[in-house]
Amino acid sequence: MRCMDTSEYLSMGDAARLLGVTKARISQLAASGTLACDIVGGRKMVEYNSAVAYQKVRKRGRRPAADVGRKFTLMSADYEVARVSFDPTREFPFEIAEVLDAQRMPFGTCSSSSPTVNKRELNVWWSHRSVPDVRPGLVSRYRELGIASGIEVPVRCLGLSLSDCYWLRPAECDGFEWRNLNYFENDFERSASEERSGWLEGIGLKNPDNTSEGELPKSWMIRNGVRVLVKGCGMDDQRPFNEAVATALHRRLLSEGEFVPYTVERMFDGPVCLCDDFLDGREEYVPAVSVKGALGSQRGNSTYDRYCRFLGKHGADEAAVRRSMSQMIVCDALLANSDRHWRNFGIIRNVDTLEIRPAPLFDSGNCLWYNVSTAVLAAGEFGFSAKPFGPDPSVQLALADSVDWFDPSRLNGFVDEAIEILSQSEWATAEGRLEAICRGLERRVIEVSAAVEVLRHVQR
Repeated sequence: MRCMDTSEYLSMGDAARLLGVTKARISQLAASGTLACDIVGGRKMVEYNSAVAYQKVRKRGRRPAADVGRKFTLMSADYEVARVSFDPTREFPFEIAEVLDAQRMPFGTCSSSSPTVNKRELNVWWSHRSVPDVRPGLVSRYRELGIASGIEVPVRCLGLSLSDCYWLRPAECDGFEWRNLNYFENDFERSASEERSGWLEGIGLKNPDNTSEGELPKSWMIRNGVRVLVKGCGMDDQRPFNEAVATALHRRLLSEGEFVPYTVERMFDGPVCLCDDFLDGREEYVPAVSVKGALGSQRGNSTYDRYCRFLGKHGADEAAVRRSMSQMIVCDALLANSDRHWRNFGIIRNVDTLEIRPAPLFDSGNCLWYNVSTAVLAAGEFGFSAKPFGPDPSVQLALADSVDWFDPSRLNGFVDEAIEILSQSEWATAEGRLEAICRGLERRVIEVSAAVEVLRHVQR
């Protein structure tokens, strides 16, 4: 560590080396106000004296984690899951004092056979209950509300979500009950209609928007008693319409309940896509990344196979899992989906019985070459990088091992339907892009249909 006696500030990297922590931890300490920072020469710098003072506190030692921070009981609906504490100044803000129900701990954070908590996985799980800082306008919204760190927002709002049934019951409020608080049955602030003035109005209030992840603007509303998620777009306006195209495809090939249908409306500052919540209020969505982390040495020929076997071994219908995963892979191949990451597919777990089943197919908007330049498309370059089982779309498609549901005749007229939907997008119709997308989609239908026919023959 170079001598900084004559310097007033430390870079984030130097502060990390001085304190023996990661740069991410320095950013966390700065966000919580534990380390004083200033902008110096256009860079965020840590005050040297502040870092030294924190170093002295660390050397003196701290009380056991269970005795610091705000105290809560982590709940799953009506079930007490764990005694926890929260302190945003710690590297891992969430600490478990006592596991009460190992089976109902967030999937992948604790072994049901031995209630040993993976502290890192638990805090990663909690971090995804916060709106990411890259969400447009979020930092200004926090400043307006006097919120120093976004990681505290879900805690203030008891962590209530419409993606699962977890919440935090304050230690001093044992009388709080799920039936009176949950958003599946109770109204939430600023939820009523599309007439709201902006995407971030629900942030900081008693609202499930506080726990909506993802970089695109999102907001929940209640329509005729149904919880509806509204999702906007980024620099392009194509992705909401892509969701509608995906819905048209899924309706042709899949059965009701195997996919989440989307519609498109004009709201806020442009087109948005809307879908109903696919959970019933006694269920939780578990992203596949939580399962992936638990695979360990599970036997299988591929990550795909290991994933399906693992879920079959842990109570799911393995045949139903393979059917669902094959549907996802084939439909994504047709749509040239470049962003089927490990968080936007997974399973649904019943909070009462703990039974698991595949989640319906959803979130397919990052497809149809929305982020590819017009020049590349015009040149007939329709390649894309596949996810989540490998970047080569052909290799990933070959993993689909349950294709009896696929009927290529149901794709007759699909390309025309897709182009009609995309014709409402300014981005998709600019500079001849729509004609190029049409050619690319026609090619995908021909190539994928032929590949699936080969798979069907091999699997007989």
